This record gives sequence, structure tokens and C-alpha cells, in this order.
Amino acid sequence: MKTTAHPDSSKLKHRLKTIGHTCDVSCNETLYRFVNPTYSKAADIVSGAGALHSSGRWHTKGAARLSYTALTPETALAEAQAHVRYYALPPSKALPRTLVALKFKARRVLDLRDGKVRRILHLSEDTIRHLDWRAENQSGQESITQAWGKAFADAGFEAVIVPSAADSSGANALVFP
Repeated sequence: MKTTAHPDSSKLKHRLKTIGHTCDVSCNETLYRFVNPTYSKAADIVSGAGALHSSGRWHTKGAARLSYTALTPETALAEAQAHVRYYALPPSKALPRTLVALKFKARRVLDLRDGKVRRILHLSEDTIRHLDWRAENQSGQESITQAWGKAFADAGFEAVIVPSAADSSGANALVFP
């Protein structure tokens, strides 16, 4: 479904320009994904090509390449199951999946687990974890998290670490290839 840009999109980009590189952190982590075995080749795992074909919490279909990863295997599993839970489908509909681990190094990362960073950006943890982006997309509107995702990509971040919506104690790394 085609969505209209979020009305605050330009404000979000301005907030990122205002902070410049002051909130950047580096990352040297092992990241995890559960992927469809069809896409388990090394070149496919973090290509971000899936984002070109369907929308997600942090992107709209076709807007940019983006790979969703998790900081733990448990969070990766919870995220893999989130779609079937949302639509009340049997858990088996999320299978088969292959767990992959990726060594990830980046210099320009934004960590939204940090409350100070979220306050500067005016982005609440509640919005990150609980916003129903699918419902907003169904009404033809880009969600605020999707607008942020586009702003992060446009600002040149290599990754953004975010609290997980599917695992209350977990975190994801959004990787912009």
C-alpha cells in the first residue's frame, strides 16, 4: 500500500542535523537474525533487499535498504515470531527459519536505548515499542518510526540500535547496508 509521508518528516531530519555526530557511538557486536533458508546466503543476509519488497516498523516498502538484526538470539526469535503473533497466525507460519550470527563493526551508530538520545530526538521508548505502524500504513500514513528510519538512513548512520517491540528486555540493530 502506498503511504503518505509523515507530517513531521522534515522536523525529524532537522533534529538529526542539529545533533550532528554528538550522539554517535561505535559498534563491535555479534548480531543475530532468523532468516528464511532461501535467503541464508552470506550476500543476502544483510543486503537489506527485503526492505525493498515490504514495509517494517522502521521503513516503508522501497524507501531504502535496511536489515533488521537483534543483539541476542532470543530477541531475533521473538522478532521472527512478531508478524504471526500480530495476525494471530499459528507459530509454524514463521517457519522454517535459519539462525545466523554476524560480526558487525561500525563507527556511526545511534543507540536509542539511551534515554538521553531519545529525549534529544523527542522519541519515546513507548512509541518505539508499541506504535502500531501496520495500522497507520493501512490508513495510508507513514508511521513516525518509519519516518525516523528514513531520516536515520538519509543522515548516513550505519546502524541504529533500538529497543525491541517483540522482546521487552531485548534490542535490535537496524543495519543500513
